[in-house]
Amino acid sequence: MSSDLDAALQKSRDKRVLSIQSHVVHGYAGNKCSVFPLQMNGFEVDFINSVQFSNHAGNVFYKSLPTRYSHVKGQKLTDAELSELYEGLKLNDLLHYTHILTGYCGNITFLQRIADVVKDIKQRNPQAIFVCDPVMGDNGHYYCPPDLMPVYRDTIVPLADVLTPNAFELGELTGMQVDTEESCLQAVNKIHALGVRIVVVTSGIEKAQKEGHLNCYTSIRGVPNNIILT
Repeated sequence: MSSDLDAALQKSRDKRVLSIQSHVVHGYAGNKCSVFPLQMNGFEVDFINSVQFSNHAGNVFYKSLPTRYSHVKGQKLTDAELSELYEGLKLNDLLHYTHILTGYCGNITFLQRIADVVKDIKQRNPQAIFVCDPVMGDNGHYYCPPDLMPVYRDTIVPLADVLTPNAFELGELTGMQVDTEESCLQAVNKIHALGVRIVVVTSGIEKAQKEGHLNCYTSIRGVPNNIILT
């Protein structure tokens, strides 16, 4: 093996992601829109599809909003099936991950099993970074089972190094109405108090916008001033 090829392979081993997210046949969500960009940025990505849906589920469940899709069909991976896949990775000594990325989950037991996976990987590599997108809903509506929220808040979020909620999810996790810059930053600090180092709010805050600008918020625990991206 040439030294250049060996160096390239070693570099890929240093940036290995386990991504547990949704997959949609039509459209872009979850693994379908994250795996390729990660690969293009030099990450080796192993992915598990938490669900396989015909299309994005969000619009189906926004009952008070105009919907683009009237139906969603597909399958949800069970916690037992996730355990079986993970066991196969373990038996083949393939758990050398530097990053874990999670997104849409279909039920409580699957989400609880994800917590076990994250703990196991972090035990094997204490430097592994867990990026959690706590997918629950948007614009005041859930499109996942609402009983996922306490599991996210009490079990998953404290394990996360990076959390990427939208304003609705941030409010649900903290029990706050997040609609101003002040309430957003207060809620973000509540998330930091749970142990999360970096919080990226992935949607605009309703009453924090100015004409011609879109303010979004990223916060790093311990940094005096929260970063405001405009």
